[in-house]
Amino acid sequence: MQEQTLDRLIRIGLKAVVLGSAAVAIAYYLNQPDSGPSLVERQITAGERAVRSNPTNVELRLELANVYRAAKKPDQALEQYKEVLKVESDDATALLGRAEILSQEGDLAEARRSFRTLIGNATGKEYSRVNPQLETAYYGLSVVMLKQHQASAAIHEVRKALKIEPTDADAWYLLGRASIETGSYQTAVNALRQAVLYVPGGWCEPYEQLARAYQAQHRGPQSEYAEAMVQLCEKKPADGTARLEHLTSGSAAIEAMLGLGMAAETQSQRARAARWYQKVLAADPKNFNARNGLARLGVSVKAG
Repeated sequence: MQEQTLDRLIRIGLKAVVLGSAAVAIAYYLNQPDSGPSLVERQITAGERAVRSNPTNVELRLELANVYRAAKKPDQALEQYKEVLKVESDDATALLGRAEILSQEGDLAEARRSFRTLIGNATGKEYSRVNPQLETAYYGLSVVMLKQHQASAAIHEVRKALKIEPTDADAWYLLGRASIETGSYQTAVNALRQAVLYVPGGWCEPYEQLARAYQAQHRGPQSEYAEAMVQLCEKKPADGTARLEHLTSGSAAIEAMLGLGMAAETQSQRARAARWYQKVLAADPKNFNARNGLARLGVSVKAG
């Protein structure tokens, strides 16, 4: 699972079954002796037993739905969300989980309705400006709209998500993709640069889209930088590094040096990584990723 996707699941409350009061019942069953089935199978069995023992317990059903999702059993998860919504029609977790699964499975009209219902229920309420489920609903709705080839509408919704959570790399990435579709290439560049600011490595798609946006602007060095970062992401360090080294004296120098620092760090070349990060800071003293890189390496930022 990609880091930014895991972060989203944590923020919207899809907790592991060992958390929360409802999980106590499931944990009881998990503690029974059984060395045969896998952990996931045991979690499912335990969750199903717990729900059968207390079928009206909404929290138990939500926990079981989370386990089904983790086990890639979307139909079973949808069934649990359906049962929850029979009891509590405005349950935000059930609406959100249902909408996300339907979106992934291509039922865009139903997904859109569920996202809209959650948004309608949550908008204007106390703490709505910091509500992570509302933020995720705006993001999910924008994903659906982009799939429906409504890029302008998607931009409108994802900006609402970013007002709630301005560090959401997924939302910045989607804004970049949608902006490319509308021909707003500088907006796309700005958004995609924010995405890679928060998730600088291990995520190829933002760099792929960044290369597209730079190409549309006829910015050759920047496009080559983005393509080199894709190569690094695809575990081709020799090719990516060679291209970045070629760019260290041009208009994409800071980006290239930062990429070289990341590449060296990934290959456990700590001293080399630190040197590249320090070169970035010499040109851009406030560079967020270079400072973070040195912090990870345990190297103090040099004054001046």
